[in-house]
Amino acid sequence: MSVAQRQNRISAVPVFAVLAASVVVGIAGQVFLAGLAVFGGAAGFDLHGAFGGALSLPILALVVLALRRGPARRFLGHTVALLALYILQFVLIISGRDLGLPVVSALHPANAVVLTTVAVLLARRAMG
Repeated sequence: MSVAQRQNRISAVPVFAVLAASVVVGIAGQVFLAGLAVFGGAAGFDLHGAFGGALSLPILALVVLALRRGPARRFLGHTVALLALYILQFVLIISGRDLGLPVVSALHPANAVVLTTVAVLLARRAMG
């Protein structure tokens, strides 16, 4: 194994752990923004939506790292689950609104609890 390959293997897990932790922090920010929207006015939902979209960046980076061969590959299952739950967040809001079924949109916060659980488990595993 070359020096470059060793350095890549060594640095992949800390970067993965930082990204995973940033997702957890980002979700906590989302909870705050949702509360701000509920108690402070509808404009907060725009922030909640924009910040939710921005969470795609660390999640997609986690997927890329987990798909590569190397030490982060062992987190692939949790990472794919995180991505699937993240996509489901948008599906629940959009389909509930478009179908006129608030019960579907009401699953959005329930899915957020599951998403948070997976994100915390992933971050804890990545941090060792």
